[in-house]
Amino acid sequence: MSTALMTLPEFARYIGIATPTLARAFCCRGSLAGVPLPQALDDAPLTQRHWLRDDVRQFDHAYKRVQAMQQRSAL
Repeated sequence: MSTALMTLPEFARYIGIATPTLARAFCCRGSLAGVPLPQALDDAPLTQRHWLRDDVRQFDHAYKRVQAMQQRSAL
């Protein structure tokens, strides 16, 4: 597999959450903390899908910004 692609467990590890949490977000909401999840490259079962590393990286940046804003507003 190309290093430009990520699987669901790799995606979850990259953004620092549990794989089941990410899977539930894809299945139930299509977003995580209000940030839309990136579209997979293939229409396969969730455990067999692949995402572009660049899309995951961009999602991670947006997700971390939202988390930081939520933490600041909670203080």
